[in-house]
Amino acid sequence: MTKRLILSLLLVLMAGGIYAQQKVALSDLNIRLMTTGYGRAKANQSIDGNPITLQGNVYKGVGTHADSKITISLDKRAKRFTSLVGVDDEATTAGSVIFRIVADEKEVYKSPVKRKGQKPEKVDVDLKGVDKVILEALSAGDGVSNDHADWAEAYFEMTEGKPVAIMDANIINMATNDFMLTLMIDNEDNLIQQYFGKKGEIDIIFDGGARSDQAYPTIQSGKQIVYWGEPALHAVHADGHTSTMMKYVSHETKRIDENVSETCIRLKDPVYPFYTDIYYKTYAVQNVIEQWTEVYHQETSPVIVKQASSSALTLRSSDYWLTQFTGDWMNEFNVDESQLTVGSKVIENRWGITSSNGRQPHFMITLGNEKPSETNGEVLAGTLAWSGNYQLKIERLPQGQLTVVSGMNPWSSDYTLPAGKKYITPSLIYTYTSEGKGQASRNLHRWALEYGIRDGQEPLRTIFNNWEATGMNTADNVIIPFLKPAKDLGFELFLLDDGWFGLPDKARVLGEWNATPKMHPNGMRMIIEAAGKAGIDFGLWVEMEMVNPEARLVKEHPEWLLLDPQRPPHLQRGQYVLDLSNPAVQEFCIQAFHKILVDNPGISFVKWDCNTPFHNPYSHYLGRNQQHLWYEYTLGLYKVFSECARLNPDLQMMVCSGGGGRCDYGSMRFFHEFWTSDNTNPMSRVFIQWGASHIFPAKTHGAHVTHMGHQSFKFAFDVAMSGCLGMDADPTKMTEEEKKITKRAVEVYKEKLRPVVQFGDLYRLVSPYETSRSVVSYVEAKDKKQSVVFIYQVKDDLNGINVKLQGLDSQKTYTIEEVNIDSPDSAICRENGNAMSGKELMEKGLYLNAKKRFDSASIFISQVK
Repeated sequence: MTKRLILSLLLVLMAGGIYAQQKVALSDLNIRLMTTGYGRAKANQSIDGNPITLQGNVYKGVGTHADSKITISLDKRAKRFTSLVGVDDEATTAGSVIFRIVADEKEVYKSPVKRKGQKPEKVDVDLKGVDKVILEALSAGDGVSNDHADWAEAYFEMTEGKPVAIMDANIINMATNDFMLTLMIDNEDNLIQQYFGKKGEIDIIFDGGARSDQAYPTIQSGKQIVYWGEPALHAVHADGHTSTMMKYVSHETKRIDENVSETCIRLKDPVYPFYTDIYYKTYAVQNVIEQWTEVYHQETSPVIVKQASSSALTLRSSDYWLTQFTGDWMNEFNVDESQLTVGSKVIENRWGITSSNGRQPHFMITLGNEKPSETNGEVLAGTLAWSGNYQLKIERLPQGQLTVVSGMNPWSSDYTLPAGKKYITPSLIYTYTSEGKGQASRNLHRWALEYGIRDGQEPLRTIFNNWEATGMNTADNVIIPFLKPAKDLGFELFLLDDGWFGLPDKARVLGEWNATPKMHPNGMRMIIEAAGKAGIDFGLWVEMEMVNPEARLVKEHPEWLLLDPQRPPHLQRGQYVLDLSNPAVQEFCIQAFHKILVDNPGISFVKWDCNTPFHNPYSHYLGRNQQHLWYEYTLGLYKVFSECARLNPDLQMMVCSGGGGRCDYGSMRFFHEFWTSDNTNPMSRVFIQWGASHIFPAKTHGAHVTHMGHQSFKFAFDVAMSGCLGMDADPTKMTEEEKKITKRAVEVYKEKLRPVVQFGDLYRLVSPYETSRSVVSYVEAKDKKQSVVFIYQVKDDLNGINVKLQGLDSQKTYTIEEVNIDSPDSAICRENGNAMSGKELMEKGLYLNAKKRFDSASIFISQVK
């Protein structure tokens, strides 16, 4: 046989596994998971840090101290385990240890009592077919003093793969396609967050050793847990005690469908019949987890729930950056980024009725020293699905870990919980990625389109609104002349805004939900019929939660108002807030809303507004339980939303609250889009929509062209087409140039851009916060056949910019078409009209010759057929 043939045969045999066997040292495993009776186990050292020494001979191996234990996963790929065991020479004569090995719950080795100076015992254990093995060094029954145990020259012989040290504990794993949250029950039944991060094998879960971070923390001090940080739960029990310690009882995971699973973990206080059920709903493909908590008890009298958070997530890194969203009315969704230092950062709202007009219930945390990036870095992104008072408390400890506790704001919200009733928290919706903020946003967008918003897979119509043109003057003779021109401009729906309702002798009276004769002598029939004749759909504005003093129900039902009887009333915008904690008020709102639609057939769209927070927070219905108001109002609001949606399943709805005050996934379950801001200045909207895109898909952004800011219609339409396109104007007073631009833009939006923008994957390519321009793109999510690129010049610059695109198919060839332009000569995109491969577009990019402030372009990229 030739040497070449012999060598070839050896290579074949090795590939077949004959030579694939390997020896893996116990000291190379994650021995931080080895428990000890004293100190920490050490690789290639004794428990006291000296060389491992038995009878004067020095060895490699693991030094530990009885009682000691380590559990190792073999996955039935081990052949044997060999070692020398004994008591290290550094110990005193008091040291005495028994070594024990258990394979799949069967004892396969037990040494005699080993003492200092004795000859080490040779161990050779057959492990073929064994899934899990446990190595123990136990006290010989005479105390643990100086029980310095050595596993010398300890090796696993493997047929393939490697052994993995694991915790000897009950593990609960919630995993999506790309990340996972792993919880562990320790030996005192504490629920511990063991791992949160990129999805991997079992070794990654225990790479940092055993954790002690409570998954749902309470203030406590015990043998296993000492915690004085931010609690997720704080209650006063029936006997007046404020101490609560929640222990694991059970858990259950059910598969809802191929993509969604739900895990419920039940905890109980060992002293009281007091329970919390923590729910985790995983959306595998979208890489999102939804988490909430339910608190209940069977104590002898009510328990005061002072705080019950939705979640408490712990992160571990060398540093952290927070991305938060701030602002005010007409200035929503500013992106603020800062490094987090030791201490607490609180983001909260106490307005009661809105969640996000100023500080908003969304966050991103980037792990590591680098500033947040769109394409790189570990990111946790979360948003609280709640339309009322909320609190996000981010606490960084001196030891380095960071905890994010989220939920309803505990301020003035002590909840008196009777036995048997459940207190259910809002949900935190969150995602994790190692690919930067952009991927985190895309994960949330995909989840929202599939699960988080009403009819997320249905395209939304283009809207023409009268508000900026006429304000509250909705008279027939003012509005009807708008309808045919709006249709001729290409819009699909006409929205009649605030002002159409009231009393027979007074217009614009909230709470009187009939068309006022002052504006509409024949009711809404004339306008709706005129819209039908014009060929345009019709929609209406409402504000069901509010009432003006002139409304009849103010006299008939004063107890329905949120009004402190001991203090002078303050009426913002001259209106009271109705008490939606009261079931009778909920029913009034539901029936009044439904009656509007029944009495006025032909309404296919509603804009639901809310313009006043709680100025007089007192509920006659709640009586002595006033601190329930902030919770019960929001639950009542959701009941109203839910019933209105159920009774009108085909009705398209937009939520508005003084602009962007209800941009949250609590309300968006019942709505198709939100009014992003009352600020429709297109330059301002570049920044507002950039911020909103971090959490919400473009399909939810109401984006209308108006004359606010007196900027060019071309720029305004390029900005608005990156969301749900609409317009507020007087079509009878528009110039011919404005009409031409409008018709052109609306046509191209409907025919080409809409499906890509409303359903595509977003890529934020160039930031207006860091440069002189904003560039964003959308890519068809499924087949990547189409894309849209928008550029907005926010400051003058000397040069244009070359932009490398993302998310395309490198193998496809695409045609580049700049749209919403007068002629190809006015194109900003140098490659306009060319064909380029996806590889070229992502590696070389497009040159966009935007230099002057207000320069803009909309570029449609489609696969060559």
